[in-house]
Amino acid sequence: MTPPPTKRQADIGEMLLALGAIVFGILIIWQTTLIRLTPAYSKVGPRIIPYIVGAGLVIVGAWLAYEALTGRAATGSAESEDADPTLPTDWRCISLLALALLAYLLLIERAGFIIASATLFVTAAFAMGSRRLVRDIAIGVILATVLYLVFTRGLGLSLPAGVLEGIV
Repeated sequence: MTPPPTKRQADIGEMLLALGAIVFGILIIWQTTLIRLTPAYSKVGPRIIPYIVGAGLVIVGAWLAYEALTGRAATGSAESEDADPTLPTDWRCISLLALALLAYLLLIERAGFIIASATLFVTAAFAMGSRRLVRDIAIGVILATVLYLVFTRGLGLSLPAGVLEGIV
């Protein structure tokens, strides 16, 4: 006879992720309420997508918290990605990614979209184990430039050019 499964304690990393998703979802919903609406908008205006994203994050975060608190362990299958859920959280990688996002926040207005996005790409690649700096810089700059041109020229959106003003 098989013994009943043992209940495991809630993983702190899973709980932090769940709480982060819930808080971020609530912040999105709150900030969405501050979007000004003009009388020209019908029932579907600029608030609908942020509300959906915010609500989705709150729901997913609550689901993750429930699963973490009830002790349900993540299990891989043959169809799942090549990840081992039994390994501990890689806090170095998470910390570097958080620093990359903070750098992006600080650089986007000052240095511009292209430099900030390329820096984010290179730092994220390094955090996840890439040590091919020249290749990562080239890919980051090319991707950021293409995205900048598509959004600014193709879609007519305004992204900060920063120090590259007048060049791109």
